[in-house]
Amino acid sequence: MDTLWHVLEIVGRVVIIYVAAMVLLRLSGRRELSQLGPMDLLTMLLVSETVSPALTGGDDSIPTGLLAAATLMGLGVVTSMIAFRSKRAEHVIAGEGVVLIDNGKLRPDVLRRFRITNDDLRAQLHEHGLLRVDQVRRAYVEADGEISIIPLRDDAD
Repeated sequence: MDTLWHVLEIVGRVVIIYVAAMVLLRLSGRRELSQLGPMDLLTMLLVSETVSPALTGGDDSIPTGLLAAATLMGLGVVTSMIAFRSKRAEHVIAGEGVVLIDNGKLRPDVLRRFRITNDDLRAQLHEHGLLRVDQVRRAYVEADGEISIIPLRDDAD
């Protein structure tokens, strides 16, 4: 019976940490997730080290580590299945795209919300062969933090 409680405790700990980590990632903003810089990578590594003992309750045994890892992988599969089957769940879990530029008009509130610098935006425009915001029909900050750009095209093209 003690073994069953130990297994349930480990699974419960992993579920709690997984849900808490998902919430924290959603609150941190999408831009950070799309392009991990050195400081972002360092933060992720430190979070991993910080959370690790909480996952296993200080039990460093191989079976406990395997149980925690299997539970994490199972949660990942279940989360993606739920998001695949439900648009509402997908929106909650992954978010959705937000219009950043509409017919050449930049939305500064979206820039601030996703902490996109002018240099970041300029680099994205250049990657699409554009120099100015007024050359953009639509640009979106996608759910994964990437910026998608649809350029204006002349009717003569």
